[in-house]
Amino acid sequence: YPPTKGFFCIKGKAITELIYHPDRLTKPLRRIGPRGSGEWEEITTDEAVSHIANKLKKVIDEHGSESIAFHMGAHRNDLIGEFMQRLGKTMGTPNFATVDNVCSKARSLADKYTFGQKCFPDYNHPSECLVVWGRNSLDTGGESRMDIIRQAREHGTKILVIDPRETSMTKMAHQWVKPRPGSDGYLGIALLKTIIEEGLHDRKFVEKYTIGFDKLREMLEGYTFEELEKETWISVNDMKTFARTYATSKPAAIQTGNPLDQTPNSYQSCRLISILRAVTGNLDVPGGEVLATGIPFVNIADIEDKSERPIIGAEFKLAASIGIAPSQDALRAAYTGEPYPIKASLIFGSNPLTTYPNTEGVHKAIMGLDFIVTAEFFMTPTATFSDIILPVAANHEYDDFSPKFGHIVTRPKIIDPPGECKPDIQWMNLIAKEMGLEGFWNSPREAFDEILEPAGLTYEELVDNGPVWAPQRYTKYIDEGFKTPSGKVEIYSEALREMGVPPIPEMVEHITSTADYPLVMTSGKNSYYYHSSWRKLPMLRRISKEPFVEMNSETAERYKLVEGEMAYIETTEGRITQRVKLNESLDPRIIFVAHGWWFPERDDLGWKESNDNILTRWDGPKCQAMGAVTLRGIPCRVYPV
Repeated sequence: YPPTKGFFCIKGKAITELIYHPDRLTKPLRRIGPRGSGEWEEITTDEAVSHIANKLKKVIDEHGSESIAFHMGAHRNDLIGEFMQRLGKTMGTPNFATVDNVCSKARSLADKYTFGQKCFPDYNHPSECLVVWGRNSLDTGGESRMDIIRQAREHGTKILVIDPRETSMTKMAHQWVKPRPGSDGYLGIALLKTIIEEGLHDRKFVEKYTIGFDKLREMLEGYTFEELEKETWISVNDMKTFARTYATSKPAAIQTGNPLDQTPNSYQSCRLISILRAVTGNLDVPGGEVLATGIPFVNIADIEDKSERPIIGAEFKLAASIGIAPSQDALRAAYTGEPYPIKASLIFGSNPLTTYPNTEGVHKAIMGLDFIVTAEFFMTPTATFSDIILPVAANHEYDDFSPKFGHIVTRPKIIDPPGECKPDIQWMNLIAKEMGLEGFWNSPREAFDEILEPAGLTYEELVDNGPVWAPQRYTKYIDEGFKTPSGKVEIYSEALREMGVPPIPEMVEHITSTADYPLVMTSGKNSYYYHSSWRKLPMLRRISKEPFVEMNSETAERYKLVEGEMAYIETTEGRITQRVKLNESLDPRIIFVAHGWWFPERDDLGWKESNDNILTRWDGPKCQAMGAVTLRGIPCRVYPV
């Protein structure tokens, strides 16, 4: 695969332990005792699919199809989201609760409403400057693997990193700034303010290819650098130095990560970054930000939505526009009945009890559902409360492909799955057919061929001939314009204004520390696990055995904590324990909490003990475009166990 060139991360190296694990689920299970009792019976595929179809039909008859919600986390199939939306729309529900509103979509929609499509750093040509914003690129994402970063450094690329915590990436940085978690939007304002006030923007590009620049300038004039320093915890001098280096290095590119998607200001922060890319003249130039040329394919989710009631979370206009129901709202409706009740949930590639905000609320919602289906490799905390568990195939056990991001690449099956394990999309297809729904296929390959038809390809041809890449052309906007209503970069977006989203970025209130909760908490997954997944794999658990809360030694001393001993971490929502680890790179006002932890070796799976989402909340300030809640920058306190 060209972007990764055969690079295998540690999780990939552990795949055989997943495939052959003795505890792996290989047959469908049906609950026969009280919910959460752990009493199950094995059933066949036909029995499982029939049971699911009958239960869903009953829910539809009694409560309406909209009372069914789908939940999706990991993309175990590259097209799982499209298959899921097709099934839901055909069934008559608009409610797809995915992680997209706190993972990536704020960034891609910011690009879309600014210059018409998502952009990517151009790794085929050297950049003079690479900004890495809230991302540990050496550990995350095949397209930005270690040797690409090292090649950039060898070329002389100036690497600028934005991260409150030291990582492998910060050690390679020419400049590293450490913002207060959740303050990215204010940093974006400071960078733009410096660039524009000092005349470092690309004047010719701005004058010819953008609209709304004057409104941007007016917004920036409403902030002082002293105010921005107070918000970000970064000195004015450091912010200005950072901005000058980025703006005067041509070409330059920006990599971004999940923290940008996980605050009340997520969308507006991402819009500011999109605008930064544009006003510095880095769009669609070699070594800058690529606007990919697509390969035509059928979007199987682009069908009529038969639902009669609006999506839950309809007030979050941008998320709703792409069919995303914020996870917390889709679950909360299970016990509040607002705006209407959710009675059944189908969960694919997700473990809401550990990865969704407000674990206690998630548990309450799960206990209030009439019917739950979970597709999983192992018995997880969420699976234990399900009615049916479907065993899923691992990546090497099914055909898959991705037609996105300017290329088409296949991943053909290598071995057969054990027992009755099937890929998620095959389970969805079987459920659809059992319910008598039209527009589905006899096999995934049949679906793939239909998707590929506009490109004049079949799946078999792709397997035989290898990946297909669209030819990359640069500065397409000169002849074609941008894919926006105006044909220009829309710094001021009339389309956003019509949706009720601020047309020029503006910051909203965020949660602040108090005397009772004086510290600021942030979190993140480590490179050995995929959020809450893979904690049953021996290779990974030998390396990462338990969760650590990281803090500066000054913080530990102030709160009488000792490295290696256990500490309580507490917020207004709850309390967990993790082991103390000193990290002098952290500001003494910040702690870093390990994400996604549960303990499969324990009888109760330990999902309440160290789970960071015990500490997060559903309410409070939200991103008005995407519905994201505060997952970075949470007031907290720590004390000894």
